[in-house]
Amino acid sequence: MQRIKMLEYARLVVDTLPTVKAYLSPRSRFALHAPDAYKSYDFYLSNLERLTRTLYNNQIGGEFIDLMANLISGQFLDAYEKAYFEEGYTGELPSYLLTAYQDDVLKQYDFVDRFFRDIIDARIDGKPIDGLLSRVKLWANRWNEAYQNALRAIALENGGNLIWQYGDADHCDTCRSLNGIVASAREWEASGLRPQGDMLDCHGYNCKCTLKPTDKRRSPKALEHRAQILRYRFYHVSDSHP
Repeated sequence: MQRIKMLEYARLVVDTLPTVKAYLSPRSRFALHAPDAYKSYDFYLSNLERLTRTLYNNQIGGEFIDLMANLISGQFLDAYEKAYFEEGYTGELPSYLLTAYQDDVLKQYDFVDRFFRDIIDARIDGKPIDGLLSRVKLWANRWNEAYQNALRAIALENGGNLIWQYGDADHCDTCRSLNGIVASAREWEASGLRPQGDMLDCHGYNCKCTLKPTDKRRSPKALEHRAQILRYRFYHVSDSHP
């Protein structure tokens, strides 16, 4: 809340004295035009695209890395809080969710430097931005993954069941076979099958499926059979292509 008030004050100063904008760093100019709150996949995608274009057009430099890191941490926190509140909880995230959130964020940080270098190389080599923007969509889908990870962690903590449901995207054979399957959170965790996961036929790149908490009864034996087949397929292919 304090950050938002400071941002509103900064915008007021710039609106009152437009000449001040010339003395702001690229990072500050970006922050002034960013929305006040983190808001899901669409917000994440639009800001990732804007950051990528800004660096590609040489309007910012190394501060891209900090901006990207801040965007990731804010977006993932939003995803975890959304899942927590939708499950009927209030207040601050419990420690088990904070730990899962931090793990998700750190995994994404590992790729920020490489993406930064790839954007710079594309600009220097005169390559079109289209390929980079396609990768941005994959980055944005990690918001959905973080949201799913939060739901799964909550269900694991409380011993609930989860049902696989289609999302608004083309579906691979794995997702079609899992749609409507109900299993406990622990069974889903043990199987390795999850929306946006790499064990899916689509490798989860554009997957919009979800595992939602449900009061429905467990689907007998269906998950075990699919998990065995898919686990064999995944590791067989992985061993063939090091």
